[in-house]
Parts: sequence; C-alpha cells; structure tokens
Amino acid sequence: MRRKPYTAIGIKRVPCCRCGEPSAAQWQICADHNQYRGLCKKCDIELNNMVLKFMKRIPRRVEKMLDYIEGMD
Repeated sequence: MRRKPYTAIGIKRVPCCRCGEPSAAQWQICADHNQYRGLCKKCDIELNNMVLKFMKRIPRRVEKMLDYIEGMD
C-alpha cells in the first residue's frame, strides 16, 4: 500500500489506476485507506470535473476546469 506521495519522476512510472496509461497526477481518498493512486491526464481531468459537479455549491466549475487544464501543460 502506497502511503507516501510519488515524486515527479516516480509518478510517470506508475500506470493510471483507471485506464493503465502512464500517470501524470496522483489521487488519494479516505475510503481507499488514503493510498496514493496514479492517474493519467485524461482520467485526472475527468475525475476533477466529476468531483466539482458533485460539489454543487462550488461556483464557476467550468472556468475552474479550463484553468486547471490550461495549467497542466
């Protein structure tokens, strides 16, 4: 079980936990015992968008997602 965050170099060696592509980001969630999991850019964007939609009281979701995507490059 991975309890420490991956390094910038290390995360690239981990497959995305959703699709298997090389990871670019990492995620942890309480229900998964806070285990760090790798995510590729596409799955990371999809997950962030899904969470912002779920949190209905967070304003400007679209603008935030566009800023996030722009900052990834």
